[in-house]
Amino acid sequence: MLTGIWNSVAGYVIIEIKGKGLERFLNLAVHSGIEIWRVRRTGVATITARVSVEGFYALRTLVRGQNVHVCILEKRGLIMRLSRLRFRKVLLYGWAIVLALLVAASRRIWFIEVEGCDTVREAEVLAALDTMEVRIGSRRNAVPTSQLGGELMASDPRIAWAGARLDGVTLRVSLQEAEAIPQLPSGGQKTPVSIYAAKDGVITSITVYDGKAKVHVGDAVLAGQELITGVLRSDETHTLLTQARGEVMATVLYRFQATVGPTITKPVETGETRICARIGLFGWEFLSSGFAAEDAWENAREEPTFQYALTNCFLPFTAERIRLYELAERETSATQDELAQAALRKAERVMSETLSENARILSKESGTVWLEDGALQASILVTTEENIGEIKEIKEPHGEQD
Repeated sequence: MLTGIWNSVAGYVIIEIKGKGLERFLNLAVHSGIEIWRVRRTGVATITARVSVEGFYALRTLVRGQNVHVCILEKRGLIMRLSRLRFRKVLLYGWAIVLALLVAASRRIWFIEVEGCDTVREAEVLAALDTMEVRIGSRRNAVPTSQLGGELMASDPRIAWAGARLDGVTLRVSLQEAEAIPQLPSGGQKTPVSIYAAKDGVITSITVYDGKAKVHVGDAVLAGQELITGVLRSDETHTLLTQARGEVMATVLYRFQATVGPTITKPVETGETRICARIGLFGWEFLSSGFAAEDAWENAREEPTFQYALTNCFLPFTAERIRLYELAERETSATQDELAQAALRKAERVMSETLSENARILSKESGTVWLEDGALQASILVTTEENIGEIKEIKEPHGEQD
């Protein structure tokens, strides 16, 4: 069924073949990869058949020296019908009106996409935009994208940064939410705490909300060292304690390593192939045939054998025929480049699992080293800037508390 739809969209021709060597000519066409269907004999030396437009032009090169004659009886398909519209003025005017309506519609916003939402809900952002007269259907040239970010930040203190840009008929809004001041659990009585270094680093900035700073910008600190103390005053008789709150940013150095080889597991072609078809409309996949959900074919290698695209009209669509090559994961030898890429990918995974979400990467260097057993070791050296503060309860006695 989908094959018939494919042919109806891409277009095909009904041909008549006359001559003495009909069977030999058909075998030669099939052997050359030309798809011919509905072959019918209409006479002793005459047959009719259907062939794609691309296949018809390929047949013309095979006719020479075969003692046969090929002629077109009828042209069919959506492409063929569209090509005839240039002779029908009323239809052309209709197409022109539709095109004008599409041009007019393209001057308005029809989609709004918001990214970066966490505590701030997307509905709240859309409501804020609505108060600014920015909504679906608004004219594109009436939307001040350069000012939207500032107005969104002013409308909600949870938004630290916001930006907007137009992408066709889509307004894309990006947010970055503000980091909340650390809130400590409190009951009937506050538990005094201090902030300590969770890892080694060099201080780049320190912001104290409560307590006293024990280090300065530029100081190198070790894991476990006190950064912001909750001890405000301490002498032999009296101690004043509080819950230290603050943010201590520092540069931290990491080294991530991963080893692979001398063999790796990678997808290898099994020799099995499959022919598939796919039709796209407005940039989305509209119909498909031959694709399967099995694991063996899910990541199969695709090789287009026929492609057609009609983009210069109000109904843009694409059609393609694809050959899939089945892939299977197998242990096999690898080249130096494949080993290096696999080792670096493994080290990258270790890095992504280790780094905290608030870490900002300042620099990253990578390298590889061959080992004696033929394996390859990749190393990634990363310098980050992140909050290294860790809250701990004050347990040491400091005399009588005020």
